[in-house]
Amino acid sequence: MQLPHSTTYRAVSLMVGTSVAISVFVATPLAIASPATSGCPSTFNLFIPGTWETGEGSDPSISVGMLRPIADSLAGKHGSGAQIYTLPYMARAFDNGKTYADSKSDGLTRAQGVLSEIAAKCFATKFTITGYSQGADIAGDLASDIGNGSGPIKAEQVLAVGLLADPGSGTDGETVVGPPPSGKGIADPRPQGMGKLSGRVASICDPKDLYCSIEKGSSPLLGSLGSVLTEAPGAGGDGQVGGDSRLADALASDFPHTDLRGLATATGNLTSELSRIDGSADLQGIATSATLLANTLKPLAELLSSGAANPVANGQLAAAPAGTAENNASQVLDKADKSDLSSALSIADSIADTASTLVSKGSTTLPDASPDRISLSAAAGTLQSQIAPLLLTPSDVLGSASSVLSLLKPTVVVNQVLNFATGVASLDMPAILANLKLLPQKVATLDAQGAHKVAGDLNNQFSPLVKMAACVDLKWVSQILWAIPDPSGYSQVAALIASILANVDIFKLANLVGQVQEIAWVAVEKLLPPSGQFPDPLEAGAAMTGLVPVGLELASVAVDMLSGKATKTDPALPGKPASTAMAAISTQAQDMDLPALADSLTVMTSPQGANDLASLVREGLDAASFFTSGAHQNYNSLVVDNSGRNAIQWIADWLNLQISRGA
Repeated sequence: MQLPHSTTYRAVSLMVGTSVAISVFVATPLAIASPATSGCPSTFNLFIPGTWETGEGSDPSISVGMLRPIADSLAGKHGSGAQIYTLPYMARAFDNGKTYADSKSDGLTRAQGVLSEIAAKCFATKFTITGYSQGADIAGDLASDIGNGSGPIKAEQVLAVGLLADPGSGTDGETVVGPPPSGKGIADPRPQGMGKLSGRVASICDPKDLYCSIEKGSSPLLGSLGSVLTEAPGAGGDGQVGGDSRLADALASDFPHTDLRGLATATGNLTSELSRIDGSADLQGIATSATLLANTLKPLAELLSSGAANPVANGQLAAAPAGTAENNASQVLDKADKSDLSSALSIADSIADTASTLVSKGSTTLPDASPDRISLSAAAGTLQSQIAPLLLTPSDVLGSASSVLSLLKPTVVVNQVLNFATGVASLDMPAILANLKLLPQKVATLDAQGAHKVAGDLNNQFSPLVKMAACVDLKWVSQILWAIPDPSGYSQVAALIASILANVDIFKLANLVGQVQEIAWVAVEKLLPPSGQFPDPLEAGAAMTGLVPVGLELASVAVDMLSGKATKTDPALPGKPASTAMAAISTQAQDMDLPALADSLTVMTSPQGANDLASLVREGLDAASFFTSGAHQNYNSLVVDNSGRNAIQWIADWLNLQISRGA
């Protein structure tokens, strides 16, 4: 949320940042013993990168991402006495079949392991821990555990903890450096606080960074969604999930195992191998090609059936400039929709299983006329025809689309849910419904002036509704809203409103209102002409007769909006079991109509809350960077003290000072 930054505000912020920095410096231990074990560093400095900045197989000796300048500064100043270790961990969010919480858990486990290992063999070594974004989420949890006696090392061994863009910001015991954030972290502050590490944990958050600064109280829907996506782990091995995990897991797409670019090659290899007529068809090669095809088709088929690849989302991708990954993704979705992916996937799995089974029995090749060879060849031909539209797509288009498709589910959820929330919050629903009842009456009595005025009012009132409907798939949004466990009830009421509006032809309704306004204006001009002209009641009457059929059609289309009842949308996200508790909805709620639901939503959302929602959308939440605004990447330009240091410089200087004081 954009905050006003006056000169006075900047000055005060810088003064606060300076005084905070001093307090953090004073609070750290002053002595550090020489390591008793040969080869142990004086300090072990753990750096935990953010989402997509590293991976499980990355080299821990190579600094990466936002924290690299800090690590380089420590290495340059202290040499071998300060060991730099950049944690290799999953560092993903929803694009590899795992949730953000799964990735965070992996990072936390790995961090605990490496700290325990170093502490066990280097008992005199001291530690610093620094994290950015998802890495700060992990580093902050580590610090909280250590400070409260349940961590892998003792609090006395820790010199300093630096948190940059921490989604758990607002935790008791951390010291805020620089401009104070306007809210808390989207993953919620840590309930135990920092314990014995209080005063040794510095947190920097740009107030405009929604990842670490969001006012959940005034944005219940986004707050609840953010808590779920940052905290809910994915499914277990059996794929069964429930509660919060159901939504989070359903938003994950396993695209890292796909090879869209090589789709045609894999298909060609499969059919070529099965077309050999010399009895040398390689079973292992057949199994490999079929498995690669299955791995590539599965996430694409799941994406199409999930609802995330809805017409609105696809249209927005298609509107991107030609040649971009977004536009390429729209082409791939279009070709995939014209293919029979579910059947093709089933065939690919069957071919892979059959070939693997034969290999396990000792076979290496298939005789030309064997029943298995004939059956597999026919299946491969069918598979090729089922995915023909995709196979005709250029490989570079397929390849570049993967990055967009892998994150389409969370992107669509965040964007469409927020657009709907903003649209609903800005609607004057009572006035819209009252005017929809009144307008046909004005038309029926041939009241040209009255019809023109009411239609004009409706035209203005409809504007946010039309804009919202153009940006979201209401049935999909209703489904997602109902799955968000929002204790305030805001999400559930919004879901019911979406279920009613999904049955209303909003664009046709707006069109008819516009027609009434235009026709009535012609009649009004004939009845009340400019000065010097005589009224023409006959022409006015002729114009009004053209209004009657439009008014009748308007009344017919408006019925769904005026008398439609809320219905419970299917809460089972595709491919995932429904949660009975979450699906429960009272008979009374099902019988509520739009006026009653709109009144409930108005009571829940204050005007300030509505403004906050609008501000959030204007900030442009980018799900591809996982709940971040542009501010999330700008910490190398965020000034945090009155000497002009940015966040990166400040943390580097602070860590260097703590290490020097302990030497």
